[in-house]
Amino acid sequence: MTATTEQFALGKQKIVEDLSVLLTDSEEMLRLAAALSGEGVDALRERLRTHVDTLQAALADAQVAAQRGYRSATVQTERYVRQNPWQALGIAAGVGFLVGVLAAR
Repeated sequence: MTATTEQFALGKQKIVEDLSVLLTDSEEMLRLAAALSGEGVDALRERLRTHVDTLQAALADAQVAAQRGYRSATVQTERYVRQNPWQALGIAAGVGFLVGVLAAR
C-alpha cells in the first residue's frame, strides 16, 4: 500500500468512527428531548430525528463502500497470488521474517 492509499483508508475509517459517535450522541439527545414538551422542543425533536436518520443512512453507505473496497482488495490479492505464487511466497516469507525480528526486540 502506498502512503496515500494508507492515508485515504485511515481518513475513511476516521469518518466512519466520527459518524458513529455523532449518531450515538444524536440518539441520546433525541431520547432526552422526548421527555420534554413544548412547541420549540417538538421542532428540535423533529430536527434531531431527521439528523439521526441522515447519519444512519450515511453510516450504512460508508460501511457498504468499505465492504466493497475490502472485497476488491481481496480479489486483487488472490489474483496476484495465483498469477505469481513464488513472488507471493517470497513476500510472505520476508514479511514473516520482519515481524519475527520486530517481535524479538
